Amino acid sequence: MQRILIIHTPDKDIKEIAEGIKEGAESNGIRAELKNTADTGNSVSFYPYDLVVAGSPTLGIFKGKIDNSLNKFLADAKRTVGQEAYAFVKPRLFATNKALKSVMAALEAQGCIVKNFKALSEQRSAVEFGKSIKI
Repeated sequence: MQRILIIHTPDKDIKEIAEGIKEGAESNGIRAELKNTADTGNSVSFYPYDLVVAGSPTLGIFKGKIDNSLNKFLADAKRTVGQEAYAFVKPRLFATNKALKSVMAALEAQGCIVKNFKALSEQRSAVEFGKSIKI
């Protein structure tokens, strides 16, 4: 069975979007696990997963910053090189594209290969995004 890891920041909206991605992926027979970036202490190995999906809210109106906990979580992760990944953000005015690029850059800095990315505003679109996951 194919497995994915969905990494989300503590933000309530991002958690709901991550749960929507999980629901969509599981409807296609993919086993999905959620991981909150606030859960610190044990670093996560990407080795058992076929795909890693990481997301953050878009912080700021123009600069497109992301939650710092995502960068820290990814920096502490193990066996990341060569891992296929998707990135997502919750859109916010003019900063959405910059935030998406920041999440992709954080994944790529760890050696991940970003295959897809999306701005997701609510759970329904997240379910559809999860259903579209191809491993």
